[in-house]
Amino acid sequence: MMVIIFLRSSLYSNDAVFNGDKARVMEAYELRISGKADKAEELLYELLKNDSTDALAYFELARTKHHEFLGGTQFSSEEWEKVVHSMQQAVRYAPDNDVFAFYYAYSCFFNAFISMMRQNPDASEKVALTCDAFKAVLKLNPDCHEAQLYMIDIYSSLPEEMGGNKEKARSIAEDLNKRDALYGAIASARLLPDTSDFVLYWQNIAKGSDSNVQVMEELGRAYLLKSDTENGTKYFLDAINADITRRYLYMHLVRYHILSSQQNPDAKAMHLEEAVKLANSYLLSSPELTPPLKAYANGILALIKMIGGDETISNEYLEKAASIDPYYSRAMGMPPAMLYCRPDEVKIQYSSFFMPF
Repeated sequence: MMVIIFLRSSLYSNDAVFNGDKARVMEAYELRISGKADKAEELLYELLKNDSTDALAYFELARTKHHEFLGGTQFSSEEWEKVVHSMQQAVRYAPDNDVFAFYYAYSCFFNAFISMMRQNPDASEKVALTCDAFKAVLKLNPDCHEAQLYMIDIYSSLPEEMGGNKEKARSIAEDLNKRDALYGAIASARLLPDTSDFVLYWQNIAKGSDSNVQVMEELGRAYLLKSDTENGTKYFLDAINADITRRYLYMHLVRYHILSSQQNPDAKAMHLEEAVKLANSYLLSSPELTPPLKAYANGILALIKMIGGDETISNEYLEKAASIDPYYSRAMGMPPAMLYCRPDEVKIQYSSFFMPF
């Protein structure tokens, strides 16, 4: 599940695309964010029944269905197709909006990812559709480096029969290196062999980056991938202290400790204890989390307690999570940042499908 969210963000602000009832769309958002996703969906369908060309309503409907999808127990292609369709309609009625186009491409990628995980025969076809969708974003916004990173992920990580193409990945990385040093560094890292020393790679990048907070995050991730808990934690916490919008890194550390508790049974209790501390740090961070993220964090605390064998406390956390938002994300990885902010404040952001944290 998606677990890494970062980098430069592009914000759409062209109210001309909001050709429908923006106030009612905002009402639907407020319903959803307060734990009433079902009521939000009903309102959005009502709006679209009255105006079937309301791009923002379709966009918010897609986010609502995404919210409900993560709150379910069966992550099926059939359910996700509803997200894709709604996002496609948003693009249809606001064809010049690069944010809508980007998240349509994202929804296509997630659709392909589900097919890949289920080894469905249509996976390669969906990957091709995803690449076409990201190319469409770049036609609208040639400087959308996040779209380029997604394409590098696809071309560099997948086998040829699934749509992988190392040559295309290198070509995009070369272009990114000319346009933006940080994006270029991330792109180049994606092309390195798995046996590479990624800590050394990011240490070298850090020497010329004036302590860029993104480089701190990447360096922390590189240490965690080497099971260096101390340094990985240090750099993640440094990144959070430098930029509170990166507090999602608390939950990436939680995921790291949960996975480590399974891989190293002798240190299970220690890893679970650290996971609880970090999840609570996330919950207590400022500014206050949105209700769905509070519920998600409580759900993760329930998982930690269940792994630790404390079923009673686990159930208490589950009840608390459901009381905040019955549709909270049951996925282990962090929900994407675009999901819970106001619909007129959604930013383009990249999150890798191929990394654990």
